[in-house]
Amino acid sequence: MVRLGHVHLPVPELARSVAFYRDQLGLEVGFTSDSMAEFPAAGLVLDQESGFTRSPAPVTVGLAVDDVDSVFAELAGRGVPVTEPPRDRPWGVRNFYVTDPHGYVIEFEQPKTAPA
Repeated sequence: MVRLGHVHLPVPELARSVAFYRDQLGLEVGFTSDSMAEFPAAGLVLDQESGFTRSPAPVTVGLAVDDVDSVFAELAGRGVPVTEPPRDRPWGVRNFYVTDPHGYVIEFEQPKTAPA
């Protein structure tokens, strides 16, 4: 079985990014150093990049949650910049998108339950 283990995001300001993911998104920080921070439960690693340049390919970090609407309400209440509010998608999920301080898109999603 193959599954995503983690995503590395290069960021120009590590402390600012750690504060966003920890304080605004509520993710628990694991290992940290001067050049990286790990968020194990989310499978996310932030890397300080001194020569940071935005990749031409878009990167989205997808986080699975149990109740997408309550997570949305909580994050919106914290002032997290919402890119797109919750919507039901034809591929079987309900999701929404926010943007981190460096322009990365973070998707929160939950599977839609099948009709009874």
